[in-house]
Amino acid sequence: MKEISDDHVSAVDVSALAEPGLRERKKARLRAQIAEVALNLVREAGLEGTTVDEICRRVEISQPTFYKYFPSKEAILAEHAMLGWGEVLREMLAQPGSLEDRLRRGFTAIAVRMLQDWRVWHAIAVSGAYNPVRDPELLRSEQAGTRVLEAAIAQGQERGELTREFSAERLASMLEGLMLRVGIEWGAGFLAQCPLPDAMGEALTFFLRAARSSTAELK
Repeated sequence: MKEISDDHVSAVDVSALAEPGLRERKKARLRAQIAEVALNLVREAGLEGTTVDEICRRVEISQPTFYKYFPSKEAILAEHAMLGWGEVLREMLAQPGSLEDRLRRGFTAIAVRMLQDWRVWHAIAVSGAYNPVRDPELLRSEQAGTRVLEAAIAQGQERGELTREFSAERLASMLEGLMLRVGIEWGAGFLAQCPLPDAMGEALTFFLRAARSSTAELK
């Protein structure tokens, strides 16, 4: 059999080798575009005014193409809820200071983000899209914002700021539960007399008092 040297590999052959990676990048870009258009439509028209038909019209795709990427518009909201605060918290936690100071900055930033994007977060609450019972992957995903919280808490445990009596995973779950409760009460208008950043701060104070180590000097 005649051997083919590297010098004789054609441009078509090289392109074919690279095609799977290019195809995946194109699919990822389209998926991100669909999600962005859907969220912007929610911001404009609310949950009921956001339809798959209109999302498809704006992205210029067919409904079958939409359903290749998302099973429903609620799935887009669920993914946004899973990922939405992780980036904000990661940025705050990368700054210097004690774990408490960094968490407080992070929770304040999350509250501000929710206030600025209230239509989307209200749609998430009203739709029940973020439902880990129905979709356990919302809790298990390595991309979930919870992983950022777990890493920060684990670091706090290593520094002696937080108790080691519970795992970082359990503590992060408890803290996220407090955040979720505050968000629900805010969305229901129950916190009318308490600004969302203050309510988030109260929840964090409650958590830290319970989760501090016996030697930590947390506020």
